[in-house]
Amino acid sequence: MMTRRGFFATSSLALAAAGCQSFTGSDCCCAKGCGKVKFKFGMAGYSCNRLSTDETLDLLKRLDMKFLCIKDFHLPFKSTDAQIAEFKQKCADHGVTGYGLGPVYMDSKEKAKETFEFAKRVGVKTVVGVPFEMKMINGKNTRVESRSLCEYVAGLCQTYDIRYAIHNHGPDIPYLFPTGQKSWDMVKDLDPRMGLCLDIGHDFRAKANPADSIRQFHTRIFDMHVKNVKFDPVKNMARPMPRGDMNMWEIVKALVEVGYDGVCSLEYESFPPKGEKPGIKLDEVAESVGYFKGLMKAVEG
Repeated sequence: MMTRRGFFATSSLALAAAGCQSFTGSDCCCAKGCGKVKFKFGMAGYSCNRLSTDETLDLLKRLDMKFLCIKDFHLPFKSTDAQIAEFKQKCADHGVTGYGLGPVYMDSKEKAKETFEFAKRVGVKTVVGVPFEMKMINGKNTRVESRSLCEYVAGLCQTYDIRYAIHNHGPDIPYLFPTGQKSWDMVKDLDPRMGLCLDIGHDFRAKANPADSIRQFHTRIFDMHVKNVKFDPVKNMARPMPRGDMNMWEIVKALVEVGYDGVCSLEYESFPPKGEKPGIKLDEVAESVGYFKGLMKAVEG
């Protein structure tokens, strides 16, 4: 089991191997819109679901990652204004911006309204969500994507001027946005602030080509979860980015081609057994971060 000290040593090696030991300048360049790469690289909060808020922010600082999509286990929706301010100050102290919330699973108008109200209080402009209702399918109570709730959420987007990005799930959850295409079909005729959080790993497992999905749906892609996977239609078999079945280089090129200017957040979903320390495969996360930053640098040519 890797120690924290061992992880941070591995992290430095991974970043150096990718040719981007210091990437701060390139991050700033992307934020200002210069160069070919317009998008930013961040961390999906779920990747750190076994780390405390302080451990998560420390990890991002060590990896020189400046953007975090906030999950409720790091900032609960019941937080007071003082607790929100404390969280935001911690982020600022680590050079991290909490740019969005989610994914948030919502099955009612009340949950949707609560989420948008919290997003307003936190000050983010993007909510990553999964709008669903329960239906009986083959004798089982099943989560199913909800058109009626999406129509209600579209109204919230107008009221709060906050974008909503539907997260796709893959073929093992066939009734809950298995592909980017399904998310697109749901939002394409709704308010233009209704869009996608394209999870390229799940899209790939559903036999879609994520690079093609980026080209086809880019006008409504507001957030992305980036990862590499070993293809399996049932299990989400995460792999470090250099060693999965997806062609990450083609994905980065597609992002540049369409001028995507949102955040690509690493969502790494391979964890040691519960109770073991550390609570995330830190060496594999470092490898993925270094590799993706290297692709961002390489595509600049």
